[in-house]
Amino acid sequence: MSGTDTFYETLAGYLTIRIGQANLSPAETVILVLTLAAALLSASRLWRLGRQEDRRDRLMALRGAPVDRAVRERRPRWYQRLGSIVAASPAVGTAEQQRLLGVLASAGIKGHGSLSGFVATKLCSAFTSAALMWLFLEWRQWFAGSATIRIAVLLGALMLGWRLPDFILSRLAARRRLSLEQGLPDALDLLVICAEAGLSLDQAIEQVSEDLRASNSAVADEFATTASEMRVLSNRAEALENLVERTGVAALRGITATLNQAIRFGTPLAESMRILAAEMRTARLARIEERAARLPVLLAIPLALFILPSLMMVISTPVALRLSDTLRNNFGAF
Repeated sequence: MSGTDTFYETLAGYLTIRIGQANLSPAETVILVLTLAAALLSASRLWRLGRQEDRRDRLMALRGAPVDRAVRERRPRWYQRLGSIVAASPAVGTAEQQRLLGVLASAGIKGHGSLSGFVATKLCSAFTSAALMWLFLEWRQWFAGSATIRIAVLLGALMLGWRLPDFILSRLAARRRLSLEQGLPDALDLLVICAEAGLSLDQAIEQVSEDLRASNSAVADEFATTASEMRVLSNRAEALENLVERTGVAALRGITATLNQAIRFGTPLAESMRILAAEMRTARLARIEERAARLPVLLAIPLALFILPSLMMVISTPVALRLSDTLRNNFGAF
């Protein structure tokens, strides 16, 4: 018994960590190490999976062949299974799943298992934020005498980490939406050319997606998805409505209405598309002018904080030195 007690005491001494004023017990040290190891392992696996998917997509694009059946039938990863369990739980709910799927589609993330992977990322971010906050509280010894406040702070860090991927995803979706708005006029011009060349609507949309691949990949991807849906779905108008729902661009509603009218009544597309392209170019120019008009107001703050003090120093320093030399020569007081 004495040897076992000595071993446990030695192990506890090794696991006891002191960081500044924070003293971590062996149990707290083990929890912290396991949490950080799980977070690093999850981040590494997510990054490696993203690299593998990017390389596979580029390879399949160069080969022009469908994805191998073994790749399609590959079993989901452990984090995807974890994300699926959390997504199916009442903590997320069906409405939140639909919202996340819509935001993921707006950001251009449409792969199989994207929702489960994103939920796993949210879970990893939440626990990592809570662990880092707990370590910071132990280091600074804040609220050491109040367990309730500490639990509230840890819960706040947990919720912040849970919502942080949502904020990043919304920024990615907004950036992609801006790219779509900038590339739509060019897509409409190409659509007019294809329509005048005698191509059908689905063939014209597919040709536009191929031609815009180098200049605007976001518009090319959406048009390629729409062309695929138009070949599969019985109602082509449904594919155009799905395009509007995926992108969230308001200007696409007028385009889809015109295309639906052409599909339903057989009206010519060229003139309508040309008018819509001109209107979208005018709207894009108006947005650019609006942003340019805000520049003087936005530049006033850095101008007052950084440029004007430097300019005053450059102008006033020679005058101050000359004045000091003059006073020293005349009065000898300086």
